[in-house]
Amino acid sequence: MSALRHAAFLALASLRHAWKRSALLVVVLGLSLGLPVALSTLLETASRDMRARAAVAPLVLGAKGSESDLVFGALFFATRAPDNLAMRDLARVETRDADRDPTETRTRGPLAFAVPIALGATARKTPVVGTTLDYFDRRALAPAEGQFFATISDCVVGAGAARALGLAPGDKLFTDPESLSNLAGVFPLELRVTGVLPATGTPDDGVIFVDLPTMWTIRGLGHRHDDPTQATTPGALMAKDGANAIASEALKIERSATEAPAPDFHFHGSIDAFPIDAALVFPRDAKAQAILLGRFTGKDEALQLVRPDLFVERVLDRIFGVGRVLGAVALATTALVALVVATAFALSIRLRADELALMKRLGASRARVAAFLAVEAMMLLSAAVAVAAVVAATAPLFADAVLRAASGV
Repeated sequence: MSALRHAAFLALASLRHAWKRSALLVVVLGLSLGLPVALSTLLETASRDMRARAAVAPLVLGAKGSESDLVFGALFFATRAPDNLAMRDLARVETRDADRDPTETRTRGPLAFAVPIALGATARKTPVVGTTLDYFDRRALAPAEGQFFATISDCVVGAGAARALGLAPGDKLFTDPESLSNLAGVFPLELRVTGVLPATGTPDDGVIFVDLPTMWTIRGLGHRHDDPTQATTPGALMAKDGANAIASEALKIERSATEAPAPDFHFHGSIDAFPIDAALVFPRDAKAQAILLGRFTGKDEALQLVRPDLFVERVLDRIFGVGRVLGAVALATTALVALVVATAFALSIRLRADELALMKRLGASRARVAAFLAVEAMMLLSAAVAVAAVVAATAPLFADAVLRAASGV
């Protein structure tokens, strides 16, 4: 045991003396050992999170176009879904089944229940998502602080977004302008935070939720403004003919948050035609799901109904295919680096021939010298394994970024 202690003492002293060489060997070997494990951990974490998110809704409805944009927009809030979906399109999946079951005497209920999703706005560079309270019911979510939105300009903030932006119930923030170069564009809307959601480890944590009227207001479809006859803005009243007043473009449009819906707030156009970007569809049963999928297969069909679970499996097959290639490359690199490190260590022994010869002249046996070199190599390997463990442990933190990059979002 004393011989092993002496070998450890000499090995530690030697590593300290040549600490730059030792550190370089540890880092290079540690990274080469940790990368294959980190890649495997990264892919497993990303696939688990992606499958869990795809299970939020059995089907996703959207305009015809990119399935990737639709699924990643509706479920991950990572991109804008294809345009040309309106509120009236929800009737396509919520229509009652006209067929009667021979064993039943009543008409069945709706084939599915749809939860609309509206995207595209941001506030302090954080995505703003328009939806209904049904979304939170389906997700079994209740605010950890405050309460849900109740009127236009109210918002509920995800835990991650609240932490990053320093928001709490009662705070206010403005949405980002659509375009600084478009002077005729929609002005920012002031939002009032009514609640903060609990942390879920899902995309819900990183967004700001509003109701659909608020999202339509952000897009410029609804507003309230002063009475032209009582407006204080110069030039707001263009003309007046009896009880009728004609307002000019100088009439002030109010965009600030209020505690209750203003009586003069109004939308322009039919709500049935108002835009949404996607809808989460929850079929009544497996038969209803099959019926709905069959409705959206025509060549001239303007909408698409996607199964997120099947789409996610296709994406994961692609990602894991790339991952297997990268894993093979990483393993080959690890073997090469291990060979280089072993060669470098053997070369260092030859370069230290005078040092080892001096140890022998001082009375150290061949066994003692071999033990010293073996302990030194084990210390280097142990440190490299520790570095590899750190690399593998931190890999899941980058799962979301890698997943988006690999899937093209």
